[in-house]
Amino acid sequence: MNLDTQGASTLLQRDENDMTVVDESAPARGGPRLDFSKVLVVSRSQINRIVVSRIIEQSGLKAIAESPETAPSALTDVIPGAVVLDGGPENSDCDAVLSGVVAIRGMMGRSAPCVVFLSNRAGTVESLALPRTVDFVVAKPITPDRLQQIIETLKSSARHSQPR
Repeated sequence: MNLDTQGASTLLQRDENDMTVVDESAPARGGPRLDFSKVLVVSRSQINRIVVSRIIEQSGLKAIAESPETAPSALTDVIPGAVVLDGGPENSDCDAVLSGVVAIRGMMGRSAPCVVFLSNRAGTVESLALPRTVDFVVAKPITPDRLQQIIETLKSSARHSQPR
């Protein structure tokens, strides 16, 4: 995983309950800016959206929970530092959202937002035949231990990506 912000200025704002890392580089064509403090959670299951959002919020990040149908419009408002996609029974529920993330990565010229894929099957990106855009795979059932570790890695990467 690489959250490279080389050549971009990054702003880190902290208070007791919040960590906000915002990419202050010029957005492409007046578009939204990359905000590492936000995580887009996409699932057809409202229960999964709530569970994953709570785990993310316990890490001090802000979760934006959307269905696969409404997620593409959420990506036009803000570019989150990470996107958590629930693949559903066949690992294909969020294919359209994944395509949007690929387009954003191409536009920004970096591997952000980071993509965490929730799968019904254990395995790697390669063994599950997922696109290379996926950075992490978490097997269901979703538990804080499984997801928290990845969220902490994302937070650490965001902190280290800022210029010194």
